[in-house]
Amino acid sequence: LNFVNTMRQDKVQYKVIDRKFDAKNTSWAVNLMGYLGEKAVAKAYQVPVDKRILTGGDEGHDLVINDKKIQVKTSTLNKLIFNALELFTADYAILVTLIGDRQQPHINSKFKIWGAISKEDFKQVCYKKDYGYGIRFVCDTKHLALKGFYLLL
Repeated sequence: LNFVNTMRQDKVQYKVIDRKFDAKNTSWAVNLMGYLGEKAVAKAYQVPVDKRILTGGDEGHDLVINDKKIQVKTSTLNKLIFNALELFTADYAILVTLIGDRQQPHINSKFKIWGAISKEDFKQVCYKKDYGYGIRFVCDTKHLALKGFYLLL
């Protein structure tokens, strides 16, 4: 919780524009859910989680696994969603679903790691969907695999 609290303070201090789209949740809880999803993947793959406070965000990836840059996308849905295709900037994306309370993701929650997909494969199989706040690019879990990865679950 300290990491997310410090990150939120940094965003407020530097007036970073919030890009969250979950009207049913707070920015703090959205950030915490994402961080906990990253921690789940880092633990499964036995790699370190990035704990740097970066005012403008990360370099387009959250973790490095087997020399591949990874974006971890944590959601309450079992869909891998990007707001725009150009936001998929890493080599792979991994979908994690929160099973628990989205407003308190740190209390009695579980995180399901569905698998990974390359940027190229995502572009081939994704479809457009509007969840009520504009068109998003979506991939179903059936397209997620562990290509080039060894998942320790």
